[in-house]
Amino acid sequence: MARIFLSGASGNVGKALVREIAAGGEFELAGGWCLEAGKDLGTLAGIAPLGVAASASLEEGVAASKPDVVVEFSAAAVMEDNLECYLRLGADAVIGTTGLKPDKLAELGARAAAQGLRWSALPNYALGINLVAKFLREAREYYPYASVTDRHPAEMGNAPSGTAAMLAGILSEREAGTIRSKETYDGALGANIGGTQVFAERLSYPGPFSGHTIRLARKDEVITINVDDFSSGVFTGGVLMAVRKLLSSPRGVFITSFDELTA
Repeated sequence: MARIFLSGASGNVGKALVREIAAGGEFELAGGWCLEAGKDLGTLAGIAPLGVAASASLEEGVAASKPDVVVEFSAAAVMEDNLECYLRLGADAVIGTTGLKPDKLAELGARAAAQGLRWSALPNYALGINLVAKFLREAREYYPYASVTDRHPAEMGNAPSGTAAMLAGILSEREAGTIRSKETYDGALGANIGGTQVFAERLSYPGPFSGHTIRLARKDEVITINVDDFSSGVFTGGVLMAVRKLLSSPRGVFITSFDELTA
């Protein structure tokens, strides 16, 4: 039975994963790291105690528990430090925390692959948004105008979301339509990611909520796609799919797209 260590075990996704692992019987919870050091991870997730306490130190926790895979869902502010920790420890990892720019993530992933580690780093592990991404790759050829808006709680650590940046990257693979408007207030046209307008809305949404709206336009037609997630449970299936994929993959693999998980 593969052993998983959870970084960010008391977050929304972390707690959902604890519940899924405890109920599934396929994986074993090796340990976890979060602010609630010493607390039982089952109790933190709202289920019966599991006899596995949260570690006070990420590095010490991973080193002591010797997991098969680390799952990273902590916070954007510590993501780079955490990935450096996994490099030092030689840990295979499924990375879900967003906040790093693509070039930095690519650099860390290349170092992991060179060390013979197996990493998966996706902005979003949910099925819906990845199916939408597939559609956008096909439709973008015919729709020169595009925008992305992400909607998250005011406590969200980064703006835009990693998912919004991923979608903008896909939309920016083709030349964008010309916008002649000039900003009279900075940021009125949103961030420009490769030529795609990206807006981040932060309001008092409930904690697990995540929403993304994509608009494609051509002359006389606009397509609007909304993807709203109301529970962090939508991510667990993709995360555990990534764990399985890594464990069956050769050393030195760095997965960066959902398509690679299903190949």
